[in-house]
Amino acid sequence: MEANEYLMNLAKKQPKSPHFIWGGRREKGLAKVFKELDFKVGAEVGVLRGQYSEVLCKTIPDLKLYCVDAWEVYDKYVDFGDELKSFYDLTKERLAPYNCELIRKYSMDAVKDFEDESLDFVYIDGNHTFEYVTNDIAEWSKKVKKGGIISGHDFFRKQGELRVHVKDVVQAWTYSHQIKDWFVIRGDKHPSWAWVKE
Repeated sequence: MEANEYLMNLAKKQPKSPHFIWGGRREKGLAKVFKELDFKVGAEVGVLRGQYSEVLCKTIPDLKLYCVDAWEVYDKYVDFGDELKSFYDLTKERLAPYNCELIRKYSMDAVKDFEDESLDFVYIDGNHTFEYVTNDIAEWSKKVKKGGIISGHDFFRKQGELRVHVKDVVQAWTYSHQIKDWFVIRGDKHPSWAWVKE
């Protein structure tokens, strides 16, 4: 079954986007979708402690996963201070049993190392400010095969010290690129979003 049909069935063919699916991003949500669609190669952009990477690898045992994160403090991002070093070490240990490649680079540097249409999916969960989300979607979408899934976390809007513009960017992107069917996956506190690359 092709990816869009599969997602539409989960969404019970609601008439207009975003189509809502229950399940979150965990084992019963997007990770299960990737498994059911027999996706074998993916990237997570924004890994932090590696919890979701581990979920993906446990749910899809034969997955090759590229885990992209700078694991360092920079302007306009949450200041985790010295903890970032321990997050990297924790991630390395957590993902050691799996077929994961940790790529310690900024997203826009790492994306250059990937061939276009080389991934079955990308899951974007990096810097959530408008410019960063827009750049991640624009550049990482090129790396996903036709019929693959472009997705990410934190489909909401928040202002203040920790700005989250994911909802704004996803809505603007799908509208301006005329993506007819796109999905919001609910089930945890911060919904995920996804669409199939045509």
